[in-house]
Amino acid sequence: MYSQDVPPFYYVDKNHVLTGLDIVLIKGFADLLGVTVEYDRSAKFLDDVVDKVEKHEADMAICKLSLTFDRAKRVLFSTPYINLHQSLLINRLELSKQLNGRPQEQAIQNLTGKIGVVAKSSYVGYAKYFKNMEIVPYPTWNEVLNDVLAGRITAAFRDEAEVKLIVRDRPDIALKLLSVVLKDADDPKGIAVSFDHRELKDLLNFYLTSLDLNLSADKIINDYDNLIGTIENKIKQKVYQ
Repeated sequence: MYSQDVPPFYYVDKNHVLTGLDIVLIKGFADLLGVTVEYDRSAKFLDDVVDKVEKHEADMAICKLSLTFDRAKRVLFSTPYINLHQSLLINRLELSKQLNGRPQEQAIQNLTGKIGVVAKSSYVGYAKYFKNMEIVPYPTWNEVLNDVLAGRITAAFRDEAEVKLIVRDRPDIALKLLSVVLKDADDPKGIAVSFDHRELKDLLNFYLTSLDLNLSADKIINDYDNLIGTIENKIKQKVYQ
């Protein structure tokens, strides 16, 4: 699991307990197997989590991990448990400079300048589709946000859950940044296991399918407590069947 907290998927709460959607899902799976979970959060970057699974330093990886072709060449992925969309936070002042009388949508499709992403994440690869932009990798998401707010980069690029959380928790940001969800650019999230653990992947797929999660960014952000309660009840029913 990635070293940085990514609420509400996985994070240490005010009681110093590791919690979140991913924690509930993987703990429920472990309970069904009759084993305990040991969390390894030493990975400094998201790609490092994939490395650990590939090298058999971990049995599986769950940390809102994007399913990409490059990663699928190295590890197996479960069926996605949530499908998000790629999203942008664009500096409004920088965008206004690029309008040149064009509609805003057209200017966004042809953005120029620098685009900030978290280093060694799927978004380094996704950002290559912005042909006119220079990709700038950062160690953390907070550093990306700081620079797009300051106008040092034109846009920040990550999944819609992260972008919508920022807009919800920091409404003042809307004055400086425009949030854009790219509805035609999917970012499915799954659980990674090594190539020689195909039976484990099959069990994960059966488990996730049986939970009938039907998750979305809006649901997990705006109705988290009820959602987690529902998932936990479904898991308990399976554990005690």
